[in-house]
Amino acid sequence: MTNSDILRATYDGSPNLEHIRNPSEINARYQKSCSDYKALMRQRVDPREQRVMLYAEIRVLAWILGKSDSQMQKDMGA
Repeated sequence: MTNSDILRATYDGSPNLEHIRNPSEINARYQKSCSDYKALMRQRVDPREQRVMLYAEIRVLAWILGKSDSQMQKDMGA
């Protein structure tokens, strides 16, 4: 396989490739992650790994949406 084959396979509209999400999908995922984080923080156990993974996802989604760190903290309820 050559470089041109790879480029053709990448841009031919193959259904196996990820597509760029639209802003409404990203915002919905962000809101769901924030509510999941709030629910996780209300639990009595300390699920550190889940908390860290959710926080990282929220941070990336907030960055994509152009939200500031302070706005992200407000949305998370922290």
